[in-house]
Amino acid sequence: MIGLKEISSVKLIEGVISHKRFVSPQNSFKYNCISVLINLNKIKKIKKINFLFSINSFNIFSWNFKEHGNGKEFPLYWARREVSKYGGDASGTILLHCFPKIFGYVFNPLSVYFCFNKSNILSALIYEVRNTVGGIHSYVSIVDKHDEIHSTSKLFEVSPFLPSNGHYKLRASITENNINISVNYFIKNKNILFANQIGAIKDLTLGSLFNGIINGTASPAKPMIGILYEAFKLLFKGAKYKKIEVIKEHKTSTAKKV
Repeated sequence: MIGLKEISSVKLIEGVISHKRFVSPQNSFKYNCISVLINLNKIKKIKKINFLFSINSFNIFSWNFKEHGNGKEFPLYWARREVSKYGGDASGTILLHCFPKIFGYVFNPLSVYFCFNKSNILSALIYEVRNTVGGIHSYVSIVDKHDEIHSTSKLFEVSPFLPSNGHYKLRASITENNINISVNYFIKNKNILFANQIGAIKDLTLGSLFNGIINGTASPAKPMIGILYEAFKLLFKGAKYKKIEVIKEHKTSTAKKV
């Protein structure tokens, strides 16, 4: 488990994202990236972490609460209400894993809220999913024990190269030093896609941010550029493209324990 007292307002995640498509045309990729772990209980009144990283204002690196939840209220309160709606208790610390803005731009295909109860035991997970046309949907999982898998029907279109039906198996775990998030997509027990992000939790310092710039893991719009590049590869390989309906209202549904 994780020592919540050790999580400051923002931590840096040095990680690796990998995807593997199992249906024709098959495709896979892997790349290094940085992301952040936001302590929503501690971040609200903070305006700047250091001169490179700001909260709710422009900087080379930044984070803005309007990018998450319903985009209106602070996401801590939104997350607590959504967890309560499905019978959970998120009255303790809530840690949000997501990408930071870089030069004012961000795209978060998947953000994960690690929600703890009043005894600071992990009690719920929220998988906040976005697609490239501006849609958003969240799957709320009530947690009985650490590192369990949850399942849900696919209720939201993400990729224009994948079917609309099927179900997901979702898993997210966090320790004092690491984070591990995975999504398995199935149709009738046939594995269609596997996506995974693993990373080491580090202190967010000027040195770690400069290192991200130098080694390329902190490139602006890197997730979106990667998505577009892989889309062109799929088109070249003969994948069929379908139009995704734009649904911007942020609805939630539940993902249940397997």
